[in-house]
Amino acid sequence: MLLERERERLREHWRRRRPPVDAATHAAAAVGWLHRAQDANGDGGVSHSYFLGKGWMRSYPETTGYIIPTLLNWSASTGDADSRRRALDMARWELRVQQQSGAIPNLTDGQPVVFDTGQVLFGWLSAHGATGEASFLHAARRGGDWLLAVLDADGVWRHSADAGGPGRTYNVCVAWALLALTEASGEPRYGDAVRRFLAWTLEQEREHGWFERNCLNDDTAPLLHTIAYTARGQLECGVRLGDAALVAAASRTAAALAAQVDARGRLAGRFARGWRPAARWACLTGMAQMSIVWRRLQELQAVSDKEAATGVAAARRVNDFLCRTQDRSAANGGLRGGIRGSYPIQGDYGRYRVLNWATKYFIDALLYELPQRHVPFPY
Repeated sequence: MLLERERERLREHWRRRRPPVDAATHAAAAVGWLHRAQDANGDGGVSHSYFLGKGWMRSYPETTGYIIPTLLNWSASTGDADSRRRALDMARWELRVQQQSGAIPNLTDGQPVVFDTGQVLFGWLSAHGATGEASFLHAARRGGDWLLAVLDADGVWRHSADAGGPGRTYNVCVAWALLALTEASGEPRYGDAVRRFLAWTLEQEREHGWFERNCLNDDTAPLLHTIAYTARGQLECGVRLGDAALVAAASRTAAALAAQVDARGRLAGRFARGWRPAARWACLTGMAQMSIVWRRLQELQAVSDKEAATGVAAARRVNDFLCRTQDRSAANGGLRGGIRGSYPIQGDYGRYRVLNWATKYFIDALLYELPQRHVPFPY
């Protein structure tokens, strides 16, 4: 195992010197990796990751949930019918995973999790939008009902099983899912319930888009991954509610991080207050997510033309870096086409793993580069 990992560290060092090819080729390789990750366990879900030296891990309900719209969008953009079929198989697997309460369990001990449940709503809502099948919307409602039931009296989620501890700013992505559920179901109670939580997230800002309580394990230097969750969630909620304060908060985060992208297109994996880089490794998941945030700000016309141009330029440099880290030639199907948790691969986030959610966000980011891009489910 040690020899295999050392060999991969050397291979990725040399691979970074190769220029990327076209976005469609890189995205198609990533889609192929997701297909293999789904096939790995034979249950319809998507393997959490390929762990170098150990192989494919168990299927992961949370991230399978938001991979569903990615594959449906890929299918809509390219005509890939197999990706559509696979996405709907994932959605049906999530029906079997859902607990009696309506919640989605975590990967380890089966405890219901607020964030995970919210992310699976995106999968069911997109599957319902693609097929009209009532079972998907029914499951999303059940999940939404559980999320409302576990809100504290002040409108903040502090569920005991949530990663990072009570009260997580990045649960704004759960609020976004509930707003999407209101749109799909016509039931305003889901959206109405999250307004106090959204106001609470704004209270966590300390300086220019940097938020407290915004990490899985270190609130003093949050992961780029969870920073990006918060920016995207605030943006999407702000647009849906016409809330300029939420959109402005997301824009401040995006502007601060655009200024941190180096000449190679790299971002640090963690940032302390003052936007001080706090990791020597790059969080590839968070980089792909921020690429999407910058492009969404442009797409939604949520920032000035100058800010939009700065963000798009940052997104292109980041996408270039991500493409250079992708291995499209490995004989090992667990490595070929997927995106690692960190660069270098021994970095602290997803160490020695190719992650299904990093690969999902990479595809979403590259879809912006396709002339035939069609995204009916922008989750």
